[in-house]
Amino acid sequence: MKKILSILISASLLGCAGSPKGEAPALKEIGTMPAFEQGFERGVSACYAATFDNALYLTGGCNFPGKPAAEGGAKRYYKGIYRSAIGDTLQWEKVGELPAASGYGANIQDGNRWFIVGGMNVDGASSSAISIDLGDACKIERLPDLPCCVDNTAGAVACDRLYVTGGNADGKASNRTFVLDLKNTDAGWQELPIMPSRGRVQPVCTANSTALFVWGGFSPADGDSSAEVHTDGWCYSFATGVWTPLPKSFAAGDEVTLSGGTMALLNDSTIVAAGGVNREIFTDAISGTYALIDKSDYMLQPSEWYRFNPNLLTYDIGKREWSVADKNCVYARAGALLLSDNGYIIYIGGELKPGIRTPQIHRYKM
Repeated sequence: MKKILSILISASLLGCAGSPKGEAPALKEIGTMPAFEQGFERGVSACYAATFDNALYLTGGCNFPGKPAAEGGAKRYYKGIYRSAIGDTLQWEKVGELPAASGYGANIQDGNRWFIVGGMNVDGASSSAISIDLGDACKIERLPDLPCCVDNTAGAVACDRLYVTGGNADGKASNRTFVLDLKNTDAGWQELPIMPSRGRVQPVCTANSTALFVWGGFSPADGDSSAEVHTDGWCYSFATGVWTPLPKSFAAGDEVTLSGGTMALLNDSTIVAAGGVNREIFTDAISGTYALIDKSDYMLQPSEWYRFNPNLLTYDIGKREWSVADKNCVYARAGALLLSDNGYIIYIGGELKPGIRTPQIHRYKM
């Protein structure tokens, strides 16, 4: 078994590729997280971010700034809102604060409106939803609460409607999707038809003008059902109100899961995604089987052992096909955040292995 794992680790390291000789790298580190809140500068996962008027905004997330998670360290959440002009080097300033420290909520943007829905902190999961006006000094507006507390969820916005799907709903893995009409918020959140799937914790999600797209996520063991890490997806048509299956996510012919990964709409016909756990290793852990390694040693392995997804993927909505846009160990993170910005993607933070975060922020020219 040790020999097999050694081979797998060596193979995963091949994903740490650079640019061809003589070419400027398309993937560049442009900075790290700000140092205004003690511990935040060490890197977080499950944070929130947005871009507006050539600036990057960043807030929230969590890490273990004291003892490592493997030693029983306490998780810390953050609430400062930071801004930097987007360039070769980030220069941060603090421009506000969230109403409460938060991570693991849905991160959604529509123009100057930045939405943070659900999430959790040391006090537990949340049903709150806020809108941050990036064109008005980060003014925060409280939106109607969700009908339940939601965390480890994903969301998107399309046609003035805000969607939140999957995650945990009141502590249970959820296949529910909620929608808020931004032109009539007084009507509150409405529920769409149930996704024809088991609950999906930590899925990825985006939307174009015609549909909502959801992939990945995992389902803990429940009753007679075993734990499952999903590679397939579902599409909700705004015109028909019907869910239909999507192709499984692939990288160079290999089936991968985007559970714990991140996704954004590149344009109305193309989706971009990155990161996520390894299906085999993560299933072994959440099932409690631990056939690959002793439970006591699970948190103690080098980052490469966990084989997080090192691919930057694109999905052609019309052709229903996945492709690899780039492969690099930089993308091999869980709980990172990907933004689409004027022909670039910005890749923010996340964990390199369970409990260990990175403060790095990269930009890639598509």
